[in-house]
Amino acid sequence: MESQWDDAALTAALQKPDAYPHLAPAVQVIETHISRVFLAGDFAYKIRKPVRFDFVDFSTAQARRDDCETELRLNRRFAPDLYLDVVPIVPAPAPGSVRIGGSGIPIEHALRMRRFDQQDLLSARIAANRLEPTHIDALARSIAAFHRAQPPAAYSDGFGTPARIDATLAECLRGIGRIVQATHLASRVAQRARSEAIRLAGAFRARLCHGHVRECHGDLHLGNIVLMNGVPTPFDCLEFDAALRWTDTISDLAFPVMDLLHHGRPALAYRLLNGYLEQSEDYGALAVLPFYLAMRALVRARVLLEHARQQHAAGASMAPAQSEAGRLLALAWQCLNRRRGSMVLMHGLSGSGKSTVAGQMSEAAAMVRVRSDAIRKGLHRGVAPASGWYASSETARTYRRLLAVCRLGCRAGFPMIADATFLVRAERERFAAQALRLGVPFAIVTCEATPETLRARIAARARAGGDPSDADDRVLAWQMRVQEPLTEGELACVASPGSLVSLAATGLRR
Repeated sequence: MESQWDDAALTAALQKPDAYPHLAPAVQVIETHISRVFLAGDFAYKIRKPVRFDFVDFSTAQARRDDCETELRLNRRFAPDLYLDVVPIVPAPAPGSVRIGGSGIPIEHALRMRRFDQQDLLSARIAANRLEPTHIDALARSIAAFHRAQPPAAYSDGFGTPARIDATLAECLRGIGRIVQATHLASRVAQRARSEAIRLAGAFRARLCHGHVRECHGDLHLGNIVLMNGVPTPFDCLEFDAALRWTDTISDLAFPVMDLLHHGRPALAYRLLNGYLEQSEDYGALAVLPFYLAMRALVRARVLLEHARQQHAAGASMAPAQSEAGRLLALAWQCLNRRRGSMVLMHGLSGSGKSTVAGQMSEAAAMVRVRSDAIRKGLHRGVAPASGWYASSETARTYRRLLAVCRLGCRAGFPMIADATFLVRAERERFAAQALRLGVPFAIVTCEATPETLRARIAARARAGGDPSDADDRVLAWQMRVQEPLTEGELACVASPGSLVSLAATGLRR
């Protein structure tokens, strides 16, 4: 950039309405630690700051232009109607003035986007208590679909390896340490995070080898998701470092889950998590999710502190940012120190309300819910086997998978809900024995309804469509014939949904 056009001069010039080739009566500026966004009329123009950090180098005009082009390409994967083009910024005849899109030698480049209402950011909506469960459901579906569409990384690419994860963690911790003095909590979090990274090295390798490391968003916090025409739309993905963008898909999902927890909304956090897991069928991710939740909290703390340090140089206090960073560190500590979670079985005939109750409990008590109907479909990729969905061999296979998922989730510290009929005593006994071996609380929630109500609900569900259950009157009749009543010992384990809220409060809210 020419000496006349230092960062301050360009920023001042871009706040003048005549810098734009369209009406821009009042230009607003949104600032992050590496960029500025100028809101002008119907458009937004994003300019990189000429900064150089250990994680990004924007010290040259060419590097900043290249990054604009990369961001345009990557974000069109999520929001093609939002990201328009890269435009030059050239000097204007008037002293101290510039023109966007004019002729001449560019002094800078900007990424041009359509402008949206800042109140439609999910971060703003949750602050105003305007984020609805339906928004969360749509977000879970869209993230899962996006992840499925991305090609997996090869091991030789070097992304998602234990060494890369260690390096990212170390860089994040160093960044925090350079800004604030180490506290007892920060030191404990750092030590625990390093220990967990070592313990999970084998799991990280397995995730990579099984295709779960993909080119993701990379920075999917609530401030980078906006409601466009009522649809949650990610934008502003992490474009400047491929190693931070090519990551485990569950690390990508961990960011909005962590953000919801940080905002004190565990019900929405677990609604998002459960919706994503059911859509992606990636329940194996539970083994590494607590670590990635902690990592996302640490990343958020680091970015927050870096931005506050820039503002502090201009006279602003760092106290608010330090306070929030402290809360993020506390959340990271909670994620890294989870006890084994409880195991809850749903019990009842099809149409008895099990799934409704399980869904309510999963949000109220911060639990992971696993539906046998979704597991059954996932085992065959949605294509019915020749023997039918409810053949004894398919049912046995479904319950084995359900047990494996619950065992993994409990070990990772998640209270688990096994949402199935559990009409056969032997299946209930297997889960109870597993809970005993794991040393976790065990409970049964039983749901009942009259035969007329059961049939009416099954018929209504079939008419509505969209539910993974294929139970019909024939399946219901079979269930009524084979069901085995709870034993005296099992009846002692029956609990009401309300009582389980306190029992299961061993999750991320602790």
